[in-house]
Amino acid sequence: MAREVSGHRQEADFASRGPLGVDYLTAAYLAATAIVALTSASVLGLGIAALHVAAIVLIGRAAPGSLPNHRFLLFFRLFYPIALTPLLYLELAPLNQLHVTGYFDPSVMRWEEAMFGDQLAMVYQLAMVFSDWYGRLWFSETLHLGYFSYYLIVPGAAVAAYVLKGPRSLERASFTIALAFFSCYLCFAVFPVAGPRYDFPLIAGEAAEGRIIRLVHSILESGSSKGTAFPSSHVAATVSAWLATGRESKRVFWIMAPFAVSLTLGTVYGRFHYGIDATVGLLVAAIAYAATPWLLRLLRATMGPSHPSNHRRHEIRGECLMHG
Repeated sequence: MAREVSGHRQEADFASRGPLGVDYLTAAYLAATAIVALTSASVLGLGIAALHVAAIVLIGRAAPGSLPNHRFLLFFRLFYPIALTPLLYLELAPLNQLHVTGYFDPSVMRWEEAMFGDQLAMVYQLAMVFSDWYGRLWFSETLHLGYFSYYLIVPGAAVAAYVLKGPRSLERASFTIALAFFSCYLCFAVFPVAGPRYDFPLIAGEAAEGRIIRLVHSILESGSSKGTAFPSSHVAATVSAWLATGRESKRVFWIMAPFAVSLTLGTVYGRFHYGIDATVGLLVAAIAYAATPWLLRLLRATMGPSHPSNHRRHEIRGECLMHG
């Protein structure tokens, strides 16, 4: 029998105990960034590394426990790597300056010029061209609303996967989104890029007069970490969440489509990211989406037949043979 989880049946092949794929993924990211911090041989680096090791130990102790029966607690158990990303994001500004001093914007700008054309060098970059091309207020507000939708799409996609298809679907969605986040964050830690927001002129004129653009800029000014532009984690996380939810529900996929598209365009239009940041963010999202099923299968195979999820599948297979 599949066990009951406060209102809907948990999938028969879903483990009753951890560790889960999201636990291994989170521990792997914490270990990788701990190494980055530790090899700096600085007091700050040692402190960050110590905190990450403590978090890994905590995951190692807590992950093998039974999964909660309460629906909300089970959601958080599967979603926690994404819930941790705002905290992990805050440490990136000091972390990415442990091994380098400054930012790699000149390199990224050269790549963008090679990708989109040398003429961009005459007008800063694609971010400048785009917002100067069409500076109407309604267009600016629409794309800035798309950018702001990041704060709703990522948790919303996870909730939709859980409500519509249950914990196995949430595990897949959480793994996909966390993989996109952590891939970007690891890049930020070793290859910091500030982005056009720090050096380019702000959008001016009619396009800057809306409430939404002011809201977005106030959020960024209060909680942005410098050096986290390449690749765009906003694009990577949002598009991976969109694709992951689309795997579970085509209806939700099409509902989220306008927001995912407008966010991708809005990152460049608002001069928050270079065009190449968004382009590589799309690539990260596509790779995370495609790699998730394979990685989860690999992790379950690595866990061996003693892991509860594999044990349960063997039981189901045996029952089918007995009754088949």
